[in-house]
Amino acid sequence: FINTLSRKRIYKKNPIRTVYVLLICLLLLGNLSCKSKKPRIVTTKKEAAKHYPERVYTPSRPTKTETTNTPVGITKPSRVDSDVITPVLKDAIETALTYQGTRYKYGGSSRSGMDCSGLIHVSFKEAGKSVPRTSATLLNASSSISFKQVLKGDLLFFATGRNKTKVNHVGLVVKTTPAEISFIHATTSRGVIVSTMNEGYWLNAYVSAGRLE
Repeated sequence: FINTLSRKRIYKKNPIRTVYVLLICLLLLGNLSCKSKKPRIVTTKKEAAKHYPERVYTPSRPTKTETTNTPVGITKPSRVDSDVITPVLKDAIETALTYQGTRYKYGGSSRSGMDCSGLIHVSFKEAGKSVPRTSATLLNASSSISFKQVLKGDLLFFATGRNKTKVNHVGLVVKTTPAEISFIHATTSRGVIVSTMNEGYWLNAYVSAGRLE
């Protein structure tokens, strides 16, 4: 009790000293709280370059000296141009599509029955162009092209028999996109239908592609 009274007397007698002691305590606490172990956050690339000179910083936007234009005379490969076809090819495709659902008939070339080469022969004939009648002769009459060059109106040749190199089936390309190639043909099981090269059976049976001149 005596000690408590003595402290109160000291504080009353020395108020300036008490305030001074409190200020010192606050300063010491402030200094201790500022000493964080976390690294200082760098907010700009200039500051980052000073603190981390070994890092390489690239601009987020292209500079004026950069260019993304395609060199003159070089065109990117695309199937967009496949929509630009001759009137004959356009008519042949439209005619072939009207035969969808026609039953299969070996040697047939009418709406009562159709085989694969008969569909090609009739479609081009109605469009005003004479083409061979069989798959093998169509292959010989067309110019060979790579699969990447296939456009609307081109022919796709397949080997569906035991001999995987002997062409015995043909289809007419009716649509091309970067994702798939669609073709119309006459199948023995389903008649005249439109299939795509994304189907495993036709992709495995594919032999070559050709373009009628």
